[in-house]
This record gives sequence, C-alpha cells and structure tokens, in this order.
Amino acid sequence: MTEQLAPGTQDRTATLLGWAIFVTFFILFFNIINLPRTAIDLRLPLQVGHDSLGWVVMIFCLIRLYWFAVGPKPRAPEGMPASSFAFNRAILFLIVCVFAVEAVIGIMYAWGEGRNLYFFGFVLPQLLETTEGLRVSTGYPHSALAFYYLMLFTLWFVLGIWQRWKYKTGWRRLFPGEQV
Repeated sequence: MTEQLAPGTQDRTATLLGWAIFVTFFILFFNIINLPRTAIDLRLPLQVGHDSLGWVVMIFCLIRLYWFAVGPKPRAPEGMPASSFAFNRAILFLIVCVFAVEAVIGIMYAWGEGRNLYFFGFVLPQLLETTEGLRVSTGYPHSALAFYYLMLFTLWFVLGIWQRWKYKTGWRRLFPGEQV
C-alpha cells in the first residue's frame, strides 16, 4: 500500500481490527478466569463461550496479521525515535501472533481431550484422534501461552507508560484506536 499516514496514526482497518480484538478478548478473558472455577457439570455454557470467542479472536488476529503485512505502515508519533516505536509495534505484533497460535493450539487441545468444539451453538466435530500425547503436548503450551501474553501485555503497558513520560506521546495510544 502506498497510503501515507500522519505520524502517530494508523488506518481505519487497523483501528477497527484493534478494537475488535480488544473487546472480544476482554470478554474472553473473563470467561477464562471463570471457567476453571466453575463446577464441571456447569461448565458447558462457559465452554461454548470460550470456544466461540476463541474462534472469533483467532479470525480477527489472522486478519490483523495479514493487515500488518499488506496495510499501510504507521509512523512514529512526533518526537518519538523510530526504534522506540518499532519496539512497541513488535510487542503488539507478538501479542496478536500469540493469540492466533493460542487458538490453533486450543483447537488441538480440545480434540486431544476428546471433545467437540463449539461456535455459538453449532458443533464443530473432532477432526483429530483423541490421544493422551495430543492432550498433553497441546494442553501445557495452551496454558503457558496465556502466561506469555500476560507478560507481553505488561511489557507493552510499561513501555507505553515510559514512552508517554519520555516522549510525551499521550495515553490514548495505549488503547486500540487511530493513535499509535
């Protein structure tokens, strides 16, 4: 793309995808917190929500990764060095990558457990054979990546606060939106 963006801004597609990922994952995060704390016989509605929102987050993230590659590239805000801006964008890119990989691993983990996946009430059948090896080799990474994206969130937030303090870039850029 040859579209020129003003320093510190991103295009509308990136902005909408950012908000879609943010809101969908925020809802999914509360589901993630409550799912293990719910009695096993009462988990099905939460599991349906977890699966469904996981699919939606994955789809949004895959589209966003594509848009990272082909969309217009934002430039650093006024006064911020390009290297500091690039570090911030690299962390954001990694967060989106981790979300996409987390979803793919989650799909295989569900099949390793021998259960169907759900998409807003529709049942998506198991496509891989249930095995203990599949369950273990995908279950632990699915859990570990959750801790990894929490670390990436923290790093991104701390970096954003530091950039705000050092370069006076504004707080709004820490949330999805036009400002980056």
